[in-house]
Amino acid sequence: MSTTSLTESTTVVTTDDALSTTIDDETVILHASGDTYYGLNNVGTFIWELLAEPHTVKAICTAVTAEYDVEYERSKADVEEIISELAETGLVELSET
Repeated sequence: MSTTSLTESTTVVTTDDALSTTIDDETVILHASGDTYYGLNNVGTFIWELLAEPHTVKAICTAVTAEYDVEYERSKADVEEIISELAETGLVELSET
């Protein structure tokens, strides 16, 4: 699935070959098969932790909105951006339900 076709019903989950560690509120991810490192701030870490289990983009946006007291549209733009970046680097899998 192309990252350009991301919708609220797209399901997102981490890939099996993404290794991560969290220190304080920041996460560092290593894509084992691609030798790519990726860093996340505290909001990115919150999203990454959600992605250990499959979630729709809408569910992720709702969780971010509740956790960080931001407007839904703002959280949607940010969530879609980070998911697209993670998908492009092969750290998450996308599927339509």
